[in-house]
Amino acid sequence: MSERDRVPRWVLWIGISVATGWLLYTLRGVLAPVFFAFLIAYMLDPLVDRIEESRLLRGKPIARAVGIAVLLVGVFAVAAVLILVVAPMVYQEIASFVKRLPGLVARSRVAWEPLLAELGLEVPTSVGQAFEQLHVDVQSVLTKGYTPATAAVKWLLGGTVSAVGAFVAALIVPVFAFYLLYDFDVLVAKAGELIPPRHRPEAHGFFREVDAVLGQFFRGQFTVMTILAVLYSAGYGVIGVPLAVPIGIMAGLLSFIPYVGSTLALATALLMTALDWQGWTQILWVLGVHGLIQGLEGFVITPKIMGDTVGISAIAVLFALLVGAELLGFTGVLLAVPAAAVTKILLQRIDERYRKSEFFVSGAADESSVTESPKD
Repeated sequence: MSERDRVPRWVLWIGISVATGWLLYTLRGVLAPVFFAFLIAYMLDPLVDRIEESRLLRGKPIARAVGIAVLLVGVFAVAAVLILVVAPMVYQEIASFVKRLPGLVARSRVAWEPLLAELGLEVPTSVGQAFEQLHVDVQSVLTKGYTPATAAVKWLLGGTVSAVGAFVAALIVPVFAFYLLYDFDVLVAKAGELIPPRHRPEAHGFFREVDAVLGQFFRGQFTVMTILAVLYSAGYGVIGVPLAVPIGIMAGLLSFIPYVGSTLALATALLMTALDWQGWTQILWVLGVHGLIQGLEGFVITPKIMGDTVGISAIAVLFALLVGAELLGFTGVLLAVPAAAVTKILLQRIDERYRKSEFFVSGAADESSVTESPKD
């Protein structure tokens, strides 16, 4: 093939990027279970390696398949126990709240109607009337409101995920996770062999940096989410906020989206307090507990566990989540922050190379020579 007929390298990279994006968009509905399986494998691979090297069986190394099976059974058993313990608590709390709701609404209406009347606001008698007074089109909100949070809800409650689909996905995740864990090191090695030898040192350095960032991010974020769920549930439960456990779980699960989890926790707690009105002291307790948890999260929990591993601003994370939700739905929400972290590392490498390039160095040298030239 002549030099003229050879396809430029940048054209090949653009074609590969477009093809990858098209494939992700086409398969977005089925990628979520695969992503969860890969996430489990990625998080547990260091533990599997340690178990494999531990030599607990008469000084002999443990077979990798045995270590994976033991670890996965333990992880899913703990998850099942937590679900069996927490789910009845959540159900009981919601059922009790639903039974009390008519009385709470009537009592809160009596408590709030005089104040709202003084402000010239008519107290709505139903949820539909409240939306009408706020000039909110409920259908438009449900069909067009598409944020990272609503993307997760839509994926869980509708669309391609039915009860059967959710059950099949729940079975697929541990199976995929087992096979990915079993061949994880082999897959990494095979992928490394595809890199041209002259580019391997630089590529390996890049992927080691990405691995360090994403590994600590995923493990740290899971820990932070769990701690925040416990703190919100316990804190709101102690001061008597209705639905404290569901609010805490919601806040913990959504804490990976900057400001969303904490904002929804505060708004929902204040709404529950307004319904179960016990005076302004209860509002102050809610604000105090929320402020204490936010202080612990901002100054103790997140810095100690997460550190500055990802190093992406909250605005950049929100933008990445919105773009991911718009393009790929729930799968895009899952991939948004890792993709943003990888993009940041890549841009840092490009910036370093650019600043060492002949174009930048010669331009800086020419500018310095002009500014330092003696005056006539």
